[in-house]
Amino acid sequence: MLKIIRPLFVLILSSVTYVALAEETPLRQNSWGQFIFENDAFGVLEPTDDGYSNGVGYAWGKAPIASFDDIDMPEWVRWSSDWTYINQGDKGNYTLSYAIVQGMFTPSDLDTDQLILDDRPYAGVLLWQVKLRQFDNNIATSLMLDVGVVGPASLAEQTQSLIHGVIDARNPQGWDHQLENEPVFRIESEYLHRFARLALSNQIATDVSFYSQAGIGNLRSDAGFGLTFRVGSGLDETYASINPTASHSANPYGYMSDRGFNWMFYMSAYGSYVLNDITIDGNTFKDSHSVELIHEQGQLSMGFAMRWGSWGILFATLRGSPQHEGQISDTNYGAASISYHY
Repeated sequence: MLKIIRPLFVLILSSVTYVALAEETPLRQNSWGQFIFENDAFGVLEPTDDGYSNGVGYAWGKAPIASFDDIDMPEWVRWSSDWTYINQGDKGNYTLSYAIVQGMFTPSDLDTDQLILDDRPYAGVLLWQVKLRQFDNNIATSLMLDVGVVGPASLAEQTQSLIHGVIDARNPQGWDHQLENEPVFRIESEYLHRFARLALSNQIATDVSFYSQAGIGNLRSDAGFGLTFRVGSGLDETYASINPTASHSANPYGYMSDRGFNWMFYMSAYGSYVLNDITIDGNTFKDSHSVELIHEQGQLSMGFAMRWGSWGILFATLRGSPQHEGQISDTNYGAASISYHY
């Protein structure tokens, strides 16, 4: 994995030499909704059908909002966030978004109904997410909360069976061994700094951003950082939505008020230290199947996004290092989304 990441870092850093930072552009408020579909069969290199197998979700939000006090959000969200670093008053802009996401994790051998001791557990997760973001002068910070459930109550088995039937894939036989029901949560903080930009023409530019995040919870606790390189149009208005992973990717053009044609291509390298991951470690308060977590993890991702009028599409692919001992194939999946802006 390091053989892949090191040259990418050199390429990204070398592109910064002649770059100048861009000025902020006033934005007009824009609402959006987005359907998300992820599947490891869509991986670009050596598609598999294990690990993070399927993901589906719907996200919606409003951007930008000129003041923290103007954000229309539940009182408990305001009470729990107004004393944090997210509340910068009238400085910069804000976004508020929500999402409902479902994830399915399976071992490599889907044809046996026996417990596979040396491979990851069957696990399903159903989450509700709320995310607040503040951005100004090429810097963005965010605060996010995930709450939900792991286990049969997530309905992951039923969703995966339906999806595999539609795409004519193997129907996993081992869901009787999935993790037990357990409430889960995760609190996450993000920091992003777009430190470089180079205009290639009146419409096309490139930029480079540093990204870091840390999260804690029984769902997952980890910290990591990475770099993202982008080329395309509308970059000045969309830098705040950069995320180095394909997972649950939000189309960055949800931030834009312009309904013309815009596009971008991005590449990211990201490394993290994972303290716990319930889908690998097993249930927190009950005995369940588990395997040994690999704490140091790295990943590369690339993707393409575009918007034409009110509609946007995104496709991204991710390839990562092994997440647990004995993992047969590297993490490898693709994500696609379609969004509508109004």
